[in-house]
Amino acid sequence: MTKNKKDFQEFLRDEVNLNQGRIDRLTSGVRGVNGCLKDNLKGYQTMERQGSYALGTLIKPVDDNDEYDADIQVVMNPNPYWRPKDYVNEVHRTLKQNKNYADKLRLKTRCVTVDYAGDFHLDVVPRVTIGGKHYICNRNDDTLEETDGTGYREWFNEKNRITGGNLKRVVRLLKYLRDHKSSYTVKSIMLTTLAGNAIHSDDEGTEAVSTVADTLVTALTRMDDYLQQHPYMPTVRNPALPSEDFNRHWTQAQYSNFRNRVHSQAQTARKAKAEESSEKAIKVWQELFGESFAKGSSSSSGGTSGSGTSRASGAASSAGSGITIARRNDAHRFG
Repeated sequence: MTKNKKDFQEFLRDEVNLNQGRIDRLTSGVRGVNGCLKDNLKGYQTMERQGSYALGTLIKPVDDNDEYDADIQVVMNPNPYWRPKDYVNEVHRTLKQNKNYADKLRLKTRCVTVDYAGDFHLDVVPRVTIGGKHYICNRNDDTLEETDGTGYREWFNEKNRITGGNLKRVVRLLKYLRDHKSSYTVKSIMLTTLAGNAIHSDDEGTEAVSTVADTLVTALTRMDDYLQQHPYMPTVRNPALPSEDFNRHWTQAQYSNFRNRVHSQAQTARKAKAEESSEKAIKVWQELFGESFAKGSSSSSGGTSGSGTSRASGAASSAGSGITIARRNDAHRFG
């Protein structure tokens, strides 16, 4: 069986991972927005990365000029005189007063988006903690919605640790298939959760997760097994907040297509891994990822066999009386 470690490392680096220039611009953008809010926002506590940005699973947009989304949460002190909508409005007002952001802002339901045209959107989501629980604010409904981005991040990081860092690379590969190959429609948080659920504690130190190829085959095979047991769309819950499910805006038709595509992808991945030579495996992996996979390999310099962990570099890792508290999906946790 072949692992194609070098080929996966190069494919992630050259085709999948967010490039360093964009990482630097994102870091600079986040630093600027955070600095503005820290100095001027009433009730500011701190800022936390969220979603794919926090997990290290951001990937390149399909085209160089396409924009991608990154999420941050601004932790604020509860204000007994504010409604939930006031937190979002106050973030917008504060940024609007800064000439660097005045013409870049869009006010949304749960966040303020800072639009860096031609590069990325930064979703700034206010969050408050009340009675030990974390809430984001729905401006349209004027309600608080329970969330636990920190708990989800801890859950994912533990799954990633079990795989020696390979799970986050596999999630990027799955998102690449979704975006670049037009394979299916599914929110990143759903895809990430299904992949994470496929990793078990007793996988640690075994061949099932020893390389990117191993982890990809393991994740796809177990995802496929789960999906094949559910011809009708199952409810996929937040492992850190079981009251929250991630099925919003996902239809049965979209689920069925996703289920069929994962079934096909799992078969192809197992076939590639089972090939006896790296050269034959490359041809099968190219059926999945396209000719950009191992494009620099030849019969004498293709991917290597054996176990080990890929060194592919990662992209970026009640406030007052009368307020209604709701538990709903956090639309800004993942892009």
